[in-house]
Amino acid sequence: MNRNQTLLIVDDEPHVLSSIKRLLRREDYRLLTATSAGRALDLLANHDICVTISDHMMPDMDGITFLEKVAAHDPAIVRILITAHASLENAMAAIKRGRIFEYLPKPWSDTALKGTIRRAFEHHGLLEENRRLQELTRQQNEELKTINDNLESLVKTRTEQLEDAVREGVFMLALASEAKDDVTGDHIRRIQRQTYALSRAQGLSEAQAEAISFGSILHDVGKIHIPDAILKKEGPLSRHEFEIMKTHTIAGEKILGRKPFYRIARQIARHHHECWDGSGYPDGLSGESIPLAARIVTIADVYDALVHERPYKPAWPVHRALSVMASCAGRMFDPQLLGVFFELQQSQGQPSRPAAVQCPQGVRPREFPAALPDPIKLGVT
Repeated sequence: MNRNQTLLIVDDEPHVLSSIKRLLRREDYRLLTATSAGRALDLLANHDICVTISDHMMPDMDGITFLEKVAAHDPAIVRILITAHASLENAMAAIKRGRIFEYLPKPWSDTALKGTIRRAFEHHGLLEENRRLQELTRQQNEELKTINDNLESLVKTRTEQLEDAVREGVFMLALASEAKDDVTGDHIRRIQRQTYALSRAQGLSEAQAEAISFGSILHDVGKIHIPDAILKKEGPLSRHEFEIMKTHTIAGEKILGRKPFYRIARQIARHHHECWDGSGYPDGLSGESIPLAARIVTIADVYDALVHERPYKPAWPVHRALSVMASCAGRMFDPQLLGVFFELQQSQGQPSRPAAVQCPQGVRPREFPAALPDPIKLGVT
């Protein structure tokens, strides 16, 4: 049985209270008695009562009203009504209003009363256990929610740390590939900024622009396989050296493996030397068959190579670089995308859309294909 065995008996006739107490004297109950509903409510407020038995007809308050108040105070208190005026009407009222557990007539059967009280305490024990389990479930749900919230925060933190580690690793790989001819790594940082800005100006989402700019830093990762003698050569490459240089695109794609995470980076590594008119390498793709990410990086890469010093050329003025790039619209570059690039440059304080001019002989980047007209062999390293 439940440890709490408190029973409240309410009847305006003291001999009835005495009779019930005698009946239960050998039972393990803690008995409280009251000769009025008012006194019973006082006891109810100051004691933890499990079961209450009430007479029906009492002068200050009838038993049904009293039990209704008991239910309002604590629905878990099991309520029993005893009456000398048993009727269907009274029984229905007691059930509806007082939500009683049992309805017994006077005079009662001792066996029936004792059995009813025993079942009432068992029922109270079940109600209390159900309440305890509900509270335990609520607490566990709160704890689980806290754990989940903490777990989400922990997963988010760990994911951010992992992403940071991956990005740092990728940047170090890109830096290693650039170290042969750009020891500071400034080139890949500039390419990253330019590709992000151009991607956004083209109307791509922030996530798409982030993915392309992240992949752009690996565009020349395949140069790890190119001999220093070719990368650092001052002057034009021989046909044989140029063929070796071209292999860095396929080598870069292989270095980046097969994981979906590097899909865009692989596209950029392989195709950033393709030309709009199909004269590029390694696959001779043309037009929109060239992945958009590679077309974006091509523009950023060529521009950066032209306006910064390389082992084989001095830095060009911005207006001169833009004019030469304009002459390559529709041949080397996606013309629509190049127009967006020019608008972006103008918004950053550069002159209006440049007029196309030819590239002077002997002052040009080397790595783009010889298939372009001779004055415009831009080929950046």
